[in-house]
Amino acid sequence: MTEPYSLAAEPWLPVATVEGEREFIRLRDIGRTDLLRIDTGRADCDISVTEFLIGLIAISMGPTDNYDWPDRFETPPTPDEIDAAIAPFARALVLDGDGPRFFQDFENLELLNDAAREPIASLFMETPAGHFVKEGTISALSRRGAALALIALQAGAPAGGRGHRTSLRGGGPSTTLVIPRIGSRAPTLWQLLWANTPEGLKIAPEDAAKVIPWLVPTRTSHNDEITTPAHTHFAQAFFGMPRRIRLTFTPGNGERCAITGDTDAVIVTSYVTRPYGTYYPTHTWPHPLSPYYKSKDKELGEIWLPLHFKVSGVGYRDWIGLTLKSKDDKKEETSLPAHVVSTFLHARAVDIGLKVSVPNSVGLLAAGYAMDKMKPLDFTEAMLPLISTGDKERDYHLAGCATAMVQAAEAASQLLLSALKTALYTDKKKAQPESSKAPLAAARARFWADTENAFYDTLRDLAVKAPDDADAKVYVEAKEAWRAAIRTAALAIFDDLAPIDAPDSPDLKNIVSARSMLFFGLSGPIIWKALGVERPEKAEKKANGTRRKAA
Repeated sequence: MTEPYSLAAEPWLPVATVEGEREFIRLRDIGRTDLLRIDTGRADCDISVTEFLIGLIAISMGPTDNYDWPDRFETPPTPDEIDAAIAPFARALVLDGDGPRFFQDFENLELLNDAAREPIASLFMETPAGHFVKEGTISALSRRGAALALIALQAGAPAGGRGHRTSLRGGGPSTTLVIPRIGSRAPTLWQLLWANTPEGLKIAPEDAAKVIPWLVPTRTSHNDEITTPAHTHFAQAFFGMPRRIRLTFTPGNGERCAITGDTDAVIVTSYVTRPYGTYYPTHTWPHPLSPYYKSKDKELGEIWLPLHFKVSGVGYRDWIGLTLKSKDDKKEETSLPAHVVSTFLHARAVDIGLKVSVPNSVGLLAAGYAMDKMKPLDFTEAMLPLISTGDKERDYHLAGCATAMVQAAEAASQLLLSALKTALYTDKKKAQPESSKAPLAAARARFWADTENAFYDTLRDLAVKAPDDADAKVYVEAKEAWRAAIRTAALAIFDDLAPIDAPDSPDLKNIVSARSMLFFGLSGPIIWKALGVERPEKAEKKANGTRRKAA
């Protein structure tokens, strides 16, 4: 009989080093300065494990406020300090054995007649439980790999049929991590974790059961009983356990782990599960690492929901909701970046001498699944610039300008697609703009890619100037310059895809007509309205009228 596998003691964390190597370390070693990031081999597991580490740091040694945060950023804790901090929570870090099991149900589900057995592949988003598992897919995990997979599933559990609960942010949630660059250097693993560790979540060991749900019998939801921070502790956001699971451990026989590639004396090929685990209503759990947006519910009224990516790929269309707070015409907030993002921009960056208005001083890693209900479409991950004036009120103005720019770009892309339809498809039924193989989809993607640098350059320039007035001349000029940029990009794409002088042009008349339509549309009221700026000729007429009245 092997000893229980303790994640507090075993080298189970896969990390990337500055030398470009991958190695497995113990929790006590996360402060090493030669480590860069978690490196499981799966992007979804990388993010989920990083989140878990941030949560563990927060409850065991996290800052009580921002005053004690800066010192630890530059001077990571020693291995002995880390050991001492997590020691009170060691019993929550045991993967197998007779006691509480890491991210698994408190009860031994194998003893229950109505429990269902699933292949280990069903722990992963691409192979949900209850579905047929193709031969040749994930068949075995080492204990290291099983721990990584459990974290990822519980953190991002999708809808899985009746009684199979989603994660407390819904299926495949978005996560944003601040990436500080001191002297243009990439942060160490510790600096990455500490930069995103929220303050005020450190707990006493006797409160562990309120935060770590597998230490006590599961709060089940057979009658849709809900679990909110009021029932437990806010820090459970990092340790949510919506799925009732117990891994089945068997002796290894040389099989390689599908995640880590290592062999183990003990492996996992299946698990036992029951429905109706903990039910976390997403609007009641403001996760510190996720952005939120305001929505209207028929019964609850206005609520805040975690942002989910709708399509694979994250670009500047998504930038505002991920980075800055924004307001509507009524001056009410409509989107909120993750708590750690706001905290870093307006407090922590200053504490470590980082000027957020300086280009490339800080970035934002955005990651999550694009979902179609229960089905994951793709895991998307992108590094975005984090641009801020350093002032909360001025950031609202910057967000307002960015929103208008995106709206204008969306309008321009629609004009471009409409013009290309007219030029290229005399039979409009042939056009399939939503198909990934269609020329129109490629044109749309190119438009957003071609205008991305201009978008960020404009905002960086505005962040430095940082006027107090949202209607200041500098914002108007920036919007006018942006209109010219998206106009140039749209016309260039049209000319490439529908050239007038091409020998195989399907219909020259259609091409000329479509380009004319696009040319005038890009200078027309649709774009100016989206920007919230009056057309120059109208503004000039108003000014002339005012001068005449004054005379």
